[in-house]
Amino acid sequence: MANSKELTKQVMELHKKQNEEMKALEEQREEALKVEKYDELAIELHNMYDSHIKAGFTEEQAWKLVEIFFTNSTKKGIF
Repeated sequence: MANSKELTKQVMELHKKQNEEMKALEEQREEALKVEKYDELAIELHNMYDSHIKAGFTEEQAWKLVEIFFTNSTKKGIF
């Protein structure tokens, strides 16, 4: 039969291992969220481009409008 000190040590080691695994998973999750964010942005920009083409703009005009929208949406306001 294991004594309380040995059991306490095993519990502490298990707890430490679980914390390390959770930290690694959280880091992976954060990285996946970054990638997904850029994927969503790319899809939205492509959809915007397609909408301009459907509205009758040339490919060059559509791209320029998307570029202008993106540039303006990433600028910080004066306030």
